[in-house]
Amino acid sequence: MNIDAAFGTIGHKDSEHYFDKGHYCLGTISTVSNSGAKIQIENLSILQGRVLNNESIFPNSVNFLVLIDDQKGLFIGRVNYAAIKDSDSIHVLMKSGQLDRIHPEEDLEVLAVCNSASLNFSPSGFNSVGIHDKVYIAPPKVVSMYLKSLELLEDARSENPLPVFANLSNSDDSPVALKPVTLFSRHMMVIGTTGSGKSTSALSIIDALIKSGIKVLMIDPTGEYKDSFSSDEVEKLALGKDTYISPGSLSMNQWIGLFNASSGIQAPALVNAIKALRYQKKNCQHAVLEKKFKQYSSITDKIKTLNSKDTAFDLDLLTDQLMQEAVQENSSGKMMPNDFKLNAIRMLTDRPNQKMETDGLKNFFSDVPDNSLLKKLDSFLANHRNLYINASQFGAGDDTGGMIIDLISKYLNRMKNELQDAFVMFIDEVHRYTTKEGADREAYYQGLNILAREGRKQGIYLLLTTQSPNDVSKLVLSQMGTLLIHRLTQSDELYAIKNFIDDRARARVPYLGQGDAVLSSVNLIQNIEINILKSGRMHHNSSPSLWLRNDHVHEEK
Repeated sequence: MNIDAAFGTIGHKDSEHYFDKGHYCLGTISTVSNSGAKIQIENLSILQGRVLNNESIFPNSVNFLVLIDDQKGLFIGRVNYAAIKDSDSIHVLMKSGQLDRIHPEEDLEVLAVCNSASLNFSPSGFNSVGIHDKVYIAPPKVVSMYLKSLELLEDARSENPLPVFANLSNSDDSPVALKPVTLFSRHMMVIGTTGSGKSTSALSIIDALIKSGIKVLMIDPTGEYKDSFSSDEVEKLALGKDTYISPGSLSMNQWIGLFNASSGIQAPALVNAIKALRYQKKNCQHAVLEKKFKQYSSITDKIKTLNSKDTAFDLDLLTDQLMQEAVQENSSGKMMPNDFKLNAIRMLTDRPNQKMETDGLKNFFSDVPDNSLLKKLDSFLANHRNLYINASQFGAGDDTGGMIIDLISKYLNRMKNELQDAFVMFIDEVHRYTTKEGADREAYYQGLNILAREGRKQGIYLLLTTQSPNDVSKLVLSQMGTLLIHRLTQSDELYAIKNFIDDRARARVPYLGQGDAVLSSVNLIQNIEINILKSGRMHHNSSPSLWLRNDHVHEEK
């Protein structure tokens, strides 16, 4: 493609011009370096805002795209800096209105190149623009070509793009439509502080996925998406209301993490108590297994009769059974009370009851098979329907939420086979469910880490949202190939994403407006700055108004 084709009907043999390229001309390249180039603007009047081809253009600012006509092809770049020399003579010219005698300068960053035999842009590599190359404001068709050329993966060529969910920043005429593989081949995370548009972006992306017929599993900790999709589009579950789980479905590590049992005495006691109750359940005994003053060998012989299918137990007896674990084998093989263990176990016994009451877990556990969460997950894997799981009945603590996510993640990773449909697993507010590296519970909740590392091999792709990159484990963050970064304000948060965006973009992140974001992906030639389009679906993400509450109080008075 040459410069004439760029300003006409784009094609190999097209010559018809829809508009005069001279109206888009800014000037020529005056300086070239490895970091970019400098544009010598023809005169200051060239930078005045105007409407070209029904598009408003403001070349007196930054962050807009330009087209450079070079012998090696057409380069596309982004203006990062604009200035007028500060001198007395310039001030005199400006006051007298002689704008045609003032010559501003703009710095640009070279993004990509399109040679004469191609209609696609590719990474510029070691190629660069040259002195005296002419520079033009990039017309909408060229910007559209550039956006379509951003995707690097060969797989993207065979896929249809998702419906448009964003526009290029500062350009409502430049819609962003990317292929699913570009966004999700190495998982995706949406990051942004409260009010930045993070959850709205997630909803727009999910909307695009569902409209494209891509299977989605949604886990919602707050219930804000409960009315976003119809029952025809997704099957809706509410944990603790219409969907439950058998206590035997949880692994030992999940129980340890849920009750935050320490590794010294409490964790082994909890494991032994659950095994004892499993033995009692197997033998239809609705009582604790007495251990005090019993022979150690008789207890171990009973436990040895359990097999991998004997997982059910009576959760109501767990606290009483824990007290039976405060024993120590003596020299004659008898289990004798041990005060040291008793003190440690007493601190643990309050946690099950506390968890059941404060986190709403008492409504989560049930042995009714028809309403089993795992059975619903089996059905989701086997059919083509989307699934929405409302977990808003539970507390916000990472112990409870972490257990739920760990259970679902490990189960899906274990049960998903290559013949079943691939799907996107959306987890909102994922910082509720993961702990920072080095925390005590990191060893117990590994399900999400497993999916982050191995899930894509199984056809499970993650879409996560979080308020801060520092609230997510480093392992999960490192596995994210695509980041959609909304407003972040803290210096440590900006430091955490330094490997994903350049210094220029990072300096702008604290000042992004609602819906504005930087899209960074290993599958894109360049990061792009976009504005997310609202999906139009119902979304319960508004905070209650204090003003309305006060009006209500005044009316009552």
